[in-house]
Amino acid sequence: MWSALSFIYEVYMKPQLNQIFQPLTKKQLKSITPPQLSYVKFDIQNFKGIENVTVDLVRNDLVLLLGLNESGKSTILKAIEAFDFLNDPSKEENGKYFQNIRNKADINSNKEVVITASIRIDSNLNHLTNNKIGEESLSDVELSEINEFIDYLNVQKEIRISRVFPFKGGELKNYYYRFESKHKFAKTNLSRLVAIEVVNICPFIIYFEDFKDRIPEKIFVSKKSDSFDSSWFDIIDGLFFNTHEEFSVDSFVKYYSKGKQRIDDANSVRNRVNKTLNETFTKKWKELSGVKDISSAELNFNPRPSPHFILKITDSDGTSFSVDERSRGALWYLSFLMKTEFRSKRMRADYGKPVFLIDEPASNLHANAQQNMVADFTNLARNTSIIYTTHSQYLISLYNIKNTYIIERNDGRVLATRWSEFIKRPKNRRPVTYYQPLANLLQIIPNTFDIPWKKCVLTEGPSDRHILFTFYHILFDNTPDFVIYPGISANDLDNLISLNIGWNAEFRILLDSDKKGKEQRLRYLEKYHLSDEVVRLLPDENSVIEDYLLQEELKAMYTLIHKVDRVDDLSKKDIATMFALASETKSVIQDIKNRRVFSDSTLQKFKNILTDLNIK
Repeated sequence: MWSALSFIYEVYMKPQLNQIFQPLTKKQLKSITPPQLSYVKFDIQNFKGIENVTVDLVRNDLVLLLGLNESGKSTILKAIEAFDFLNDPSKEENGKYFQNIRNKADINSNKEVVITASIRIDSNLNHLTNNKIGEESLSDVELSEINEFIDYLNVQKEIRISRVFPFKGGELKNYYYRFESKHKFAKTNLSRLVAIEVVNICPFIIYFEDFKDRIPEKIFVSKKSDSFDSSWFDIIDGLFFNTHEEFSVDSFVKYYSKGKQRIDDANSVRNRVNKTLNETFTKKWKELSGVKDISSAELNFNPRPSPHFILKITDSDGTSFSVDERSRGALWYLSFLMKTEFRSKRMRADYGKPVFLIDEPASNLHANAQQNMVADFTNLARNTSIIYTTHSQYLISLYNIKNTYIIERNDGRVLATRWSEFIKRPKNRRPVTYYQPLANLLQIIPNTFDIPWKKCVLTEGPSDRHILFTFYHILFDNTPDFVIYPGISANDLDNLISLNIGWNAEFRILLDSDKKGKEQRLRYLEKYHLSDEVVRLLPDENSVIEDYLLQEELKAMYTLIHKVDRVDDLSKKDIATMFALASETKSVIQDIKNRRVFSDSTLQKFKNILTDLNIK
């Protein structure tokens, strides 16, 4: 029976192989219903400086790995990338690359490097219908065993697959995939081949390294050129493939062959390719703040002296620029678009939500551009899973902080601690604010230029903040000249109040009108000598802000955001997640307004609350 390593090579290097679960052409794709799978968690063991780290995608599809330089953030991303064999280097480089993934301090290591993915089955895996897996022939008994195991996985609704890199005396041995399952079939050698086939139909995982992924001024097509970039050649080739499965860079270049020139055909192909580029750009990317100045992009071709493509960008005012003349922010988004959308030969577009691993995205941009990028990531996470790293304070979403991992290095070991656990450590208890440990971690010294607190509203928690801001954007067309800062609870706003008093800021406090809210209102009035106008309660007796939202309205909002038909009653956590997305995303707000999700009565209630704060 084939070794797993040989099989990986054949799948990666010979795409003409008959894949059992994954068809190879668009025509074949139309003939079957592909299974839908989603990554929900990655567990990493013994990868370089990592002993045991978990990154969980279940709670949210936007995850931040936060830490200082050299803390190990990139190592975690590279480990997740290594799970998928389609991300492997060339066959010649594989051994050297994977030899270096063990902890170098353990020269004679006998530890396995193990990267385990927990994968949710959203729609069932298909049975094998023939007696071959890759180039391995199967007996009827083996085929029956495989299909029985597939049935078992479909019932479980979750798969756990590990990619295992064994070491002996510090030397890498043959690596393989295995199922982490108690089922008897998972212990057989045949199961390793099936595991590879399952990985081959999982959503793609793609690593995006900011400083190495700039768009070249010229993208050369000849491998003999000293400036040939295989990665960008692959991207342009993918753009051609996305336009039509029979299109490729190589066939396009032949239209310019001496004595056999077909310039009209070449122009027709290029026009269709540019149409694909701009349709994708408009459908998926134009709403993002980071590309608002780009009107269109165009791929041009120069056949001589050395054949190359040039990417031109047209601004909103009609001015055309080459890529080296545009701002770093615009180029970052265009580069990201092309890398994530047009590498079709290495992507599995029909098999679930892809995972983007984004390493230090555009941290050299202006603070405002970085903050816009966080909002754009929230938007993109509606259709993808995004794990990104940063050590910049401006690339942190305070409203997504629960889905943040703090990355630290301790005695050479990389540690990843979820925020909710990080703030429980003794040194982080009772911080100045809920977010103060972020400033401590990143060694930030806040100043009045960073914190726009001239006018603000303090709320009991993040959920109240998201709801208020969402209704402000629904009710009023102007941009608010105040901000809303959430506390931890009704009785834990003292430090925020003290800071606002010290800065002589105009502020309001909005509390629930329940027993706790009333008690804390009296305490704040007395302790800080505040007026009744500053410390406000919700207008209705014994109410919390969620009481103003009808379940039917919330279900309609959930359906609009998540594109589902049937919704059960929503929990406070579901409500908070929805409004967190809506409060930061203009397109969601516009959809809510267009669909008239909320009744006139609900809108009037929130208008009264905002008006009563007297800060608009």
